[in-house]
Amino acid sequence: MAKHAVLVVEDDDGTQSLLRAMLRRHDASVEVAADGQAAIERLRSAEFDTVILDLMLPKMNGFEVAGAIRTLPRQPKLIVLSALARYFGDRFPEGTVMLQKPFEIDQLDAALLSSS
Repeated sequence: MAKHAVLVVEDDDGTQSLLRAMLRRHDASVEVAADGQAAIERLRSAEFDTVILDLMLPKMNGFEVAGAIRTLPRQPKLIVLSALARYFGDRFPEGTVMLQKPFEIDQLDAALLSSS
């Protein structure tokens, strides 16, 4: 069985490390993009089952990345992690999981399991 492919779009090293550790528990294949531009490049060159997206990113913000996701022929599950998440839920595709930073590990686990 193929691994669940996840793109983590996060510029904070500590959060990246936490997410990688969590995703290892789910036996996921993980790639990381530390800015919005790199994320869009990865999304155009590979398919992902899930994208975990921060909103406040260098170069291009999370809203721009979400816009690029909408143009993909096969759209991945989107999980948005942000201190501002509660204010912007209406700007993302239906089915997007919004988690407020700081988030609880079990909330992210539940979101990941629902996207597997």
